[in-house]
Amino acid sequence: MVTMDPFDVKQLWQPFRADATRFQETFSHHEDYARLVRETDTLAYLVRSYSIYSMTCAGLGHPGGSFSEAELLAVLFNYVLRFDAKNPQWPGRDVFYLSKCHACPGLYAALALFGYFPIEDLTRYGLWGSHLESHPDSTRTPGVEISGGSLGQIPGVAVGRALGIRRRGPDESDRLVYCLLGDGECNEGSVWEAFMAAGHYRLDNLIFIIDNNKVQAKGFVHADMSLEPLADKLAAFNLQPWEVRNGHNVAEIVDLFNTLHTQRRGKPSAIILNTIKGKGIAACQHNPNWHTSAPRNKETAQAWLLELWHRTGRRLGIPEAFPLALGEAITVVPPLHDNPDEIVEKQA
Repeated sequence: MVTMDPFDVKQLWQPFRADATRFQETFSHHEDYARLVRETDTLAYLVRSYSIYSMTCAGLGHPGGSFSEAELLAVLFNYVLRFDAKNPQWPGRDVFYLSKCHACPGLYAALALFGYFPIEDLTRYGLWGSHLESHPDSTRTPGVEISGGSLGQIPGVAVGRALGIRRRGPDESDRLVYCLLGDGECNEGSVWEAFMAAGHYRLDNLIFIIDNNKVQAKGFVHADMSLEPLADKLAAFNLQPWEVRNGHNVAEIVDLFNTLHTQRRGKPSAIILNTIKGKGIAACQHNPNWHTSAPRNKETAQAWLLELWHRTGRRLGIPEAFPLALGEAITVVPPLHDNPDEIVEKQA
């Protein structure tokens, strides 16, 4: 059997950009555009694969939301955001907030792939003492802009950050703030307070992105509290709504950002990203049961990794040795308690 080091990503993928400069114009050269889409598709595949790996090692996580955001994270880091992984506090960077903090396995995978910390660190996701906690901690994890946990809090922080950047003057006028939140999270009143404030202050340096995967922890969003007509509601709050019909189509996401950045209309933007909860794994797709349940054994994770490879990786030219080696590298850490949720409830 052909073996490989599953953490040597250079043999699988190279970042599209050699530096951290945000694009200044749309890609008009077909070969460049085609390579961008191909490399970003590969990045999304790796984000899902390493998310499976980290969640299985920890025995916890949120696969549904981590999988639905994969293409968006890939486009942001591979094309849109300005950042410097070697200097995470670089003053000229764009700001990315993950408001749906439970989906941090996807973010951690992206950060590792861009060199914020070694990919091998994903083994320690969610473990006691790790810098990769089950909800992000900005004081411990390079690349994480804000600690999070309770939903609905970070959009307001994003408004304050965007307002602060604008008030610092022209030296920071090209810095942008991006905030990714979940559709279920939009049931929180604090989210709409943030939308109202952003619209009031006409923060055109602020871009909200709603992962519209239509599923939340206890069921389906439309049944619990429908958001529709979402675009009309956003517009009523003086936001500029945009929509990506297929949030797993890299080219469509890239084209949307190209258009958005040339047509910012003196108001904040809100992108409705239509996605599939649990995208890539049949058992997870559209299934609320996989909102909070991670694979609890190596065999399940290995099956998921192979399924993902057959669905996506093979088409992208990823050798089958990669999912096999990554699955073999999994070491499942026994839980400290039979019911971790019970510990949280008692501590609360």
